[in-house]
Amino acid sequence: MKKGIQILFFTAFFLICAAGCSRSGQSSARTVTIGDDGREKIGAAYTKGLPIADPGSYSFTLFIDDSKEDDTYAVFPIFEKETGIKVNLVKNPYAIANEKLTLALNSGDYADVIGGWTLSQNHILTYGMEEKVFIPLEDLFAEYCPNIAEALDRPGVRQTMTAPDGHIYSVPYVLQAPLVAYQPWINTRWLKNVGMEMPETTAEFEAVLKAFKQKDANGNGNANDEIPFSGDPNNLHLGELCGWFGMSVRSGHNGTPAEEGLTMINGQISFGANTSQYRDGIKYLAGLYVQGLIDPEIFTQNKEQWKAKGEADRYGVILTYYSQDIKPLNPGEVPEWAALPVLTGPGVSKPVYLRDSYGTDILKNQVVITDKAKSPEAIVRWWDYVYAYDNTMQTQHGPIGVTIFKEPDGRFRKVDITTLGAADQTRYNWGNLFPQALPKYDPDGAYKVIEAVPMYDEKAVSDRLYEPYLTDRLPSFWTTQEQAATLNDLQVAIGSYVRQKRAEWIAGQSNIDTDWPDYLTQLNRLKLKEYLDLRRSL
Repeated sequence: MKKGIQILFFTAFFLICAAGCSRSGQSSARTVTIGDDGREKIGAAYTKGLPIADPGSYSFTLFIDDSKEDDTYAVFPIFEKETGIKVNLVKNPYAIANEKLTLALNSGDYADVIGGWTLSQNHILTYGMEEKVFIPLEDLFAEYCPNIAEALDRPGVRQTMTAPDGHIYSVPYVLQAPLVAYQPWINTRWLKNVGMEMPETTAEFEAVLKAFKQKDANGNGNANDEIPFSGDPNNLHLGELCGWFGMSVRSGHNGTPAEEGLTMINGQISFGANTSQYRDGIKYLAGLYVQGLIDPEIFTQNKEQWKAKGEADRYGVILTYYSQDIKPLNPGEVPEWAALPVLTGPGVSKPVYLRDSYGTDILKNQVVITDKAKSPEAIVRWWDYVYAYDNTMQTQHGPIGVTIFKEPDGRFRKVDITTLGAADQTRYNWGNLFPQALPKYDPDGAYKVIEAVPMYDEKAVSDRLYEPYLTDRLPSFWTTQEQAATLNDLQVAIGSYVRQKRAEWIAGQSNIDTDWPDYLTQLNRLKLKEYLDLRRSL
């Protein structure tokens, strides 16, 4: 009998130890206890149900970048009440947060959880794979997170999230995405004012821009204040427009030189910023600039200056994410802006435009859990709670019972927040609901709501217009630490050079035809072939 008891004891001990040792790389067993309500607990976290932790018994620190002035977000008190977990935010605007994150990781004085746009793939490779500061999460997801596990099982998600060492270090951010992110929008009121139709060719587009400049297109009585064409200075995707001449390339992406000049040709990653089609596109844009048809400050202004001119009704065409970057829409309102079609250049049989997504976007380095966390189980369960449909709805549209109401069929109805008091309009503004750089799960636009007066979906309309012309998407990738360092050096050198020369050529500071041979030579000196070979191998 004693022998049997000993065997059972050591078997149970081994199983518990094995589970604890394998769970997301944790080196010690996690003790299973029973809470007052009869549910199993691992440390501070109940393994199932709500609350996740006994109220007041557990909190974690969350480092994020966010430009919001205060630390109050409308849904956090709701989530704390339901989960029993308090989230203590450590928040700064991006530039400050980026500096503080570097200092924190170097000093060892970092938060339990790090999230937002300051995190990079290199952070995960360095502090996850190499330094073991970020803990692996895949076992925790499998054991405690049915919502996150469902997201990981969607096509491409697990593959995208899995680092080269086979671990998943971050909470996936899976959401619906437009097929095209940045594109030109044309002011249809201006078109009507100058008596012209939507252009379909580059020649027709040039004629429209000339009319905008010469005919008081905004109708304010001042024939000299119109700017026919401008673009968001933080995302100036002029290289994509070269697709009008047959070669659309990545450019101006989030203000960084990453992937500058890359494109997809016949399903293969290629470099397009050294082709004759690209050169023709840049020459065309330079021709517009010299005629005063492109904003003379397009390469020097900041976002605030650009928006101010747009709000003053000075733009005929804007290159940006959507027209509401300049003029927000009211419910039921159709914008006076429309997506400019993919234009056809001279001698081009089929123009193209670089695809940004296939309808789903996967961000793989938005949230990590560090080795400072006392209860990783509680934290991953909190994120799985955020992933739940009702809670994702609240992060996007506000509290249930206040700004959204659940219908018997499971869909949500949203109130018009402009009917609320001024304080509530501010409190339940999208940016004040939840830090929007943090992960959510919306692969199919599921958290769209029934609105009494629906918002016009201009991105859906533009996607239908652009889809016949779209290339394949540049694939995502992971690198080893050594590859990452080499890739970064190459793409910064090449990308910065391509961006610099494009601006010089368009602004007329140098001539593309004269410079072209030296430009190609310099790309080779910057190891373009090595860069392209490495990017294709990842």
